[in-house]
Amino acid sequence: MTKLIERTAELATIRALLRRGGLLVVEGGAGVGKTALLDTACAIATQKHRIVLRARGSDLECDFAFGIVRQLFERYSADASKQDRAALFAGAAHAVRALLLPGPSRATESDTSFSILHGLYWLTVNLTSGGPVLIAVDDAHWADNASARWLAYLGPRLAGPQVCLILTVRSDESRSQTKPLVAVRAAATATIRPTLLSERGVAAIARRTLGKAVHDDICSAIHHATGGNPFYVFELLRALHHTDQLKGARVIEDVINRGGIDGVAVRLAARLRNLDPLALRLAQAITVLGERCELRHAAVISHLEIGKASHLAAELVRLEVLAEDRPPRFVHPIVEHAVARTLSRPEQEAAHRTAARILYAEHSSPGRIAAHLLALPPAGDAWIVTRLREAAQAALENGAPAAAAELLERALLEPPPPRLHVETLRESARAERQAGRMTACQRLEEAIRIASDPALRAELASELGRAHAELFRWTESVGVLERALSTLGDAPKATRTRLQSQLLVAALQDARTAPRGLQLLEQLARRRSQGSVAAALAVAQGIVGIMTGRPADEAARALERALSTDRQVDDWDTRAALWWCLLTAERFSAVEASLRSSIRRVERSGSSRGLVAVYSTLGLLNFRLGALPQADAAARTAMRVVQEGDFAPGLPFAATVLASVATASGELAEAQRLLDTMPYSGLPASVGTVLVPAARGRLCLAQGHAGKALAEFESCMALWRSDVWGMQMRDVGYLHARSGAAQALLALGKARRARDLAEAELADVRRFGGRSALGVALRVAGRARGGKTGAAALEESVSVLSESPAVLERARSLVEWGAALRRMGRRRDAQRVLSEGLDAAARCGARPLIALAREELRVAGARPRRDWTRGVEALTAGELRIAQLARQGRTNRQIAHELYLSIKTVEGHLARAYGKLDITSRTELNQVLEPEKTRVPTL
Repeated sequence: MTKLIERTAELATIRALLRRGGLLVVEGGAGVGKTALLDTACAIATQKHRIVLRARGSDLECDFAFGIVRQLFERYSADASKQDRAALFAGAAHAVRALLLPGPSRATESDTSFSILHGLYWLTVNLTSGGPVLIAVDDAHWADNASARWLAYLGPRLAGPQVCLILTVRSDESRSQTKPLVAVRAAATATIRPTLLSERGVAAIARRTLGKAVHDDICSAIHHATGGNPFYVFELLRALHHTDQLKGARVIEDVINRGGIDGVAVRLAARLRNLDPLALRLAQAITVLGERCELRHAAVISHLEIGKASHLAAELVRLEVLAEDRPPRFVHPIVEHAVARTLSRPEQEAAHRTAARILYAEHSSPGRIAAHLLALPPAGDAWIVTRLREAAQAALENGAPAAAAELLERALLEPPPPRLHVETLRESARAERQAGRMTACQRLEEAIRIASDPALRAELASELGRAHAELFRWTESVGVLERALSTLGDAPKATRTRLQSQLLVAALQDARTAPRGLQLLEQLARRRSQGSVAAALAVAQGIVGIMTGRPADEAARALERALSTDRQVDDWDTRAALWWCLLTAERFSAVEASLRSSIRRVERSGSSRGLVAVYSTLGLLNFRLGALPQADAAARTAMRVVQEGDFAPGLPFAATVLASVATASGELAEAQRLLDTMPYSGLPASVGTVLVPAARGRLCLAQGHAGKALAEFESCMALWRSDVWGMQMRDVGYLHARSGAAQALLALGKARRARDLAEAELADVRRFGGRSALGVALRVAGRARGGKTGAAALEESVSVLSESPAVLERARSLVEWGAALRRMGRRRDAQRVLSEGLDAAARCGARPLIALAREELRVAGARPRRDWTRGVEALTAGELRIAQLARQGRTNRQIAHELYLSIKTVEGHLARAYGKLDITSRTELNQVLEPEKTRVPTL
C-alpha cells in the first residue's frame, strides 16, 4: 500500500469510518487523488477482513440500469455457495434475485422500483452475516440512475460498523448534481475534499520517485506546471523518469509552454501513442468494454490471440496504464479517458458494434449489450431494435422503468421495421406508464394512428384509457374509451365488454364525466352481465350508492359483490376506490380480510401502485378504528413508496391519510408539510381530489385557524355538489365536510349556520345508517344545539359509537359529552365521562385529545394524572407501534421487514421509546406496555 503524501487527515477520516460505519463522500476535481484514497480505503478494509465490493461508474454504463449494483454484487452472489446464496437473498432481498442471478424472467405490468430498492438494502444487510462490508464506488457521478437511487436509499439507513459506503464524486461534473447524488451527499456521515499538493508535498513525491538528488528548482517547476494536482504530478514524473536534470528541465518547460495541466494531458496522449501499437489497440478495446471487461473479449475486438493479449496486458500494467487487477482496470479514469480519445468516432462505433455481437453470442445480460448499442447512431437495424427491446424488458422486470423508457425511445429512433413499429410503441408506452410519464399517452396515440387491425386498435385504446386513468386524467380516459367504442364495428364481444367496463368505472371518478357514467350504468344494469362487466357494474353501483347516500347496507352489498369477484377487479386504483367506499359503508371486516390477501399478493409482485393502494387503505382503516400507531406505520409505508420509489401518482392518497393521522396524533407541523405538497387551487371535482381540502380543513381546525378551516370545507362541499356531478350527492362519512364546516362556524361564533349544516348532515347520515358516521354527526349536532338538547345528542353519540369499533370517535364524543356535563354543573358525572374519554384517547395515542380531556378534568375539579412527557402517552405513533411489535417478540430486523423500514430507523425509534418509558431493554416492555390499555385492537 503506497504511502499517500499530505493526506493524514483524510486517512484518519477513512479509518474512523471503517471503525464506526456510515457513508463517506470523497469529492474533488479530476486527478486530485480521490481514487488513490479509495484504493487505500479498500486496502485497509481488506487488512481488517472486511468484505470489499467495488465498482466504478463510466460513461459507457451510465444508461445501463443497475450497472453499478451489478458490478458490486453479481460476482459475489454468483460465487457464493448454494447455502450462502439462499441466506443472501432471504426475506425482502428475494426481490432482487432475478436482477443479479441468471434464471427465468418475471413478467410485470407494474413499477417494482421501490421493492427493488428495498430488496437491495436487505441484500446488503444479509451480506453482513459473513462479516463487515465496505462498498466502494469510484466516479459515482457516472452511476446509472437506478444505482444512484439505490445509493441514495442506502446511505441514510446505514447504522453501526457493519456497513461502510465510500463514494468518489467529481465536484465539477454536472451529473454530480442529479437528485439522487445530491441526496447521497446530504446523507454523508463525513465528506473529504482532498486539496492540491503543496510545493513541499510535490518535492517529497518527486524525490521518492526520481531520487533524493532532485534539485529544488525541478520540484518547484513541477509544482508550477501541475498546480499540485497529484495525478498530473505523477504523470509528469513518468515523463521525467530516466532523464537527466537538463533534459528534465526541458520537459517541464515544454509542459508549461503547452499550458500547465493541459500540457501534461498532451504528454499523456503522446505516451499512449508511443506504446506498442498492439498494446494500444488492446487498451482501446478495454475502454470500449468498460468496467466489467473480460480480457478474452478485448482480445477479439483488438484481433489478438488470447496469449498475446495476456502478454500485452502485463506490459500495460508495467507501464502503469492498467492496474494489477482482474478483470482489467485502468489505473485512473483520466488514463482511461485519454486512451478513449485515441479512437476515432468510426473506430469507436465499430468496436461497440463488435462488443455487442460478442456479448450477445455469449448470452450476456441484455443491459450490457444495450450499453454498447446506445453508443451507435441510428441506422435502421432490426437486430439492434430487438436487442434494445430485450434490454428494456429486463429493465422493467428489475424495477427500472425510466431506463426502459430511454432504451425504447432509442429503439424508436433506429427506427424499427414496420412490422415491429406498433409493438415497440406499445412497449415504450408501458415503460413510460410505469415511470409515471405523460409521454406514455403520446406513444399509444401514435400506435393507434398507424395500427391497421381494428382489434389491435381497440386493445391499444384500452391501454391508452388506463394510462390516462393512472395519471388521474379521467376526462381524457373517458374520451379515448368512448371514441374506441364508437368505432369498434364487428370487434369481438369481449373487446367491447372490456372497454365498457373501463369506461363505466373511469367516468364515475370525475364530475365532468359522471353523467355519461350514470347513463352507461343504467344501460348495463338492464342487461344480464358477466365477467369484468359484472364486476365493474358492482363497483359502479357501490360507488354511486356511497356518493348519493343510499343506505349503507344497499351500497355495501354491491361493493362486497365486486370484492368477491377478486380476479375481475384487476387494477389497484379500482380496488382502492372499492375499499375506500367500503370503509365509508363501515364494512371494516370485509376491507381487512381483502387487505390481508392483497398484502401477500402485492408483496410478491412488488408493484409500487399496489403497495400505495394497499398501505394507504390499511392506514385509513386503522385511522377509522382509532389505531393511530398502526395507521401511522401503514401510511408511512405508502409515503415511502411514493417518495423513494418515485411514484408521484400515489401522493394524494398517501399524503392525505398520513396527514390525517398526524393531525389526530398532534404532529401538526408534519401534517402541514405533507399537505403543502398538494395544490391549493384549480382542483377538478373528482373522488380523489376532494380528500385534499377535507384533510386541510381538519388540520386548520386543530391549528385553531377556524376561518381557513371553513374555507377548506366550503371548497370541499363545492366539489361535492349535486349540480356539479349530475346526481343527488350526499356526504355520509366519506368527507364529513359539513360537520367540519359546522365546527369552524361555531369557533367563529356563527351558531345558526353551524346548526343548519350539522342537522343536514345528521339527517343524511341517519338514513345512511353507518354507526361511526352517525356518532360523528350527532357529536357535532350536539355541540351546535348546546344546552340540554345538545347534551342529549352527545350522549346518544357515545351510545351509538359504543356499538362501533371506531374507538377514537367514541373518545372524542366522550370528551365533548363530559365537557357539556361540566358546563351544566354536573361535575361528578362530567368527571366520570371525561376520565373514560381520557383513557380511550390514551389507548389511541391521540395526544391533542388527551390534553383536552385533562384540561376539562381539571376545570371539572378532578386531579388528572401528571403531564405525559414520560410514559406510554409520551410516545409518538411511530414509537408506540415499534415498541408494541418489539413487545410481541419481533427482532429489530423483523420489525424493519414488516414496516418497510431500515434497521437504523427501528433502533432509533426504540431508543427514544426506552428513554420515555424509563427502561433500558425490550425485556422490560411487558411491564410498561399492557396491551389492553395501549393498543386499539383492529379487526
